Amino acid sequence: MKKFVGLLLCLALSFFITARAAKPSGTPAAAVKTAQKNATEQKADAETLLDDASKALAAMVKAARADKGLDPKTAKNKPFWKSTQLVANNLKLAQTGLQAKINDFFKGITEARQAQEQMKVDWKLTDSENSNVIENGKKLGHAIDLLRANYSKEAARKKQGGELTAQEKAEFEKIKAQQEDLLAKISKLEKSAQKDKALASGLNEIQKQAERITKQPTTLDAYIATLYLLDLQAGLIRGYEYYVDKPWRAGYLRLADWITRYYTWYDKVSYDWAWVDTSVDVYEDVTVLEAISEQEISSEKSYAQNESFDMSDAEQEEVAGEKDTNEAVASVGGDSMEDASDEAAEGLSDDASSDENAVDEDIGDDDEAE
Repeated sequence: MKKFVGLLLCLALSFFITARAAKPSGTPAAAVKTAQKNATEQKADAETLLDDASKALAAMVKAARADKGLDPKTAKNKPFWKSTQLVANNLKLAQTGLQAKINDFFKGITEARQAQEQMKVDWKLTDSENSNVIENGKKLGHAIDLLRANYSKEAARKKQGGELTAQEKAEFEKIKAQQEDLLAKISKLEKSAQKDKALASGLNEIQKQAERITKQPTTLDAYIATLYLLDLQAGLIRGYEYYVDKPWRAGYLRLADWITRYYTWYDKVSYDWAWVDTSVDVYEDVTVLEAISEQEISSEKSYAQNESFDMSDAEQEEVAGEKDTNEAVASVGGDSMEDASDEAAEGLSDDASSDENAVDEDIGDDDEAE
């Protein structure tokens, strides 16, 4: 690993965490609430935010392509490009879903946010501190967080209120059971992953999230908070795949087996599509500052969506073997993710007996269209 990698990681992470103020936030509702201290005068509806996300994505890709240090043919950069591609493809799915007013809109936003979290982990591998890529990556994250917090089926269900249905209770228990299974897998993997401090740090974050979910009360607020938190957890698991050396890679990849999204649940939640046309406050600037034409936006998005960033077995081995295992690197990455994890779980109660008001207060009231 390059000299001074710890410093580079710190710089990259400090800028690339999205929608953060004093402390990074993993749930979109909490991120929006935290960002209110930096309120702008902007308002936006779902279509506008999708356009903003597309522009930020294009500007980020344009800046990255112009940086020789981020050459997508270089093995250690490919994970970043692969997760960027996931963001791009899912934003495209969300846009077509919004136009047709079908569930692909919600699926695209959910998976774009998971890919965004994965991208932040993969970004560390590049050792880059390109300010244009970082800044536009932040704007991309802000726009996705706002979409997820305000126009999701989760936001609609929270707006509806009331008690959990029998089906929701069953699904919540299924999630908790999956998290218990995840904890057992992590426990086995930790013993073999101790040589890689960065991976061990990532596993620790995933473990803390899982432990918290298993203790949650059966309330609507805790359920919605858990669904949001799964975005971050899925992104972390997928992102840290590239930190895993071959001897325990198969075991690690089994961690991803639990990642399921409840798209059938979406079908059960009523959604008034008029909500997507109602503007919400924008608390972090999502406007791309540099001039970028519609032609450039189309070209850069097309590149991100269609270019091949596949990795050979040899390249995966190269990337997995490049990780620095010293304590300084582990603490830089670990501290940043620990903050994100803790804030993400603020909507989740440590005590299953705590009341719903405390949960709601921590999670932040979703900025739903009234």
